[in-house]
Amino acid sequence: MKIEEAFTRFLHQECIIYAISQGGGLSAAIECVLEEVGDGWIRISQGDDKNESIVNINNIIRIREYPRNKNGKKKMVFD
Repeated sequence: MKIEEAFTRFLHQECIIYAISQGGGLSAAIECVLEEVGDGWIRISQGDDKNESIVNINNIIRIREYPRNKNGKKKMVFD
């Protein structure tokens, strides 16, 4: 299975993406909606005004669906 196929599971869902920062030392947590998966990249949108970004898949450490409680509200995330 290619990594792009695994990312398609998160299409059009709110998720948290953990990526390597510019310096390579620390990771950044990005709360976003995964819009599109390409060959080595993903397109994400953030916030109410739908700011779009392209992220290189090689920089992604972890991706997960945004956790919700039993009522469907977003939970606090402590990472």
